[in-house]
Amino acid sequence: MNPLYQEIPEAAIPEIGSKPRLMLDLFMTGGVISEQALCDKFGRNYRSILQRLRGEKYHYWYLIPVKENNVIEARYLDPRHLLSNRNQDALARKVRRKELKQESLNEAINGASRVQKAYEEFEEARTKLAELEKENAQQKPSV
Repeated sequence: MNPLYQEIPEAAIPEIGSKPRLMLDLFMTGGVISEQALCDKFGRNYRSILQRLRGEKYHYWYLIPVKENNVIEARYLDPRHLLSNRNQDALARKVRRKELKQESLNEAINGASRVQKAYEEFEEARTKLAELEKENAQQKPSV
């Protein structure tokens, strides 16, 4: 086993040879990895691998985004994961978990606050469609 994984919880380490493990091994070098490099190595759907690493399945690896003009250009692994210190690794995971749960809460709040408007827009669209269908049904086709 890679010595960098010594103080990492076993359940947080993807299976050897899996795409999440290959990606994690890349981040475990400690370098900044560009989004383009991730796309080149793992394909256009590389974000799903990132989501698995950063989520509950692999215990919240904290991959810090590097932004330019508010666009993520690269990422790097939180250095606390690389210290071979169980407590520092756990702290990075807790920070990531809190971040993820904050994102989830924000999405839930935004979604809930939009329900009334979405329903009104749906009703308007449904009414306009029904009116047009009625109008078209009343018109006799010309031969």
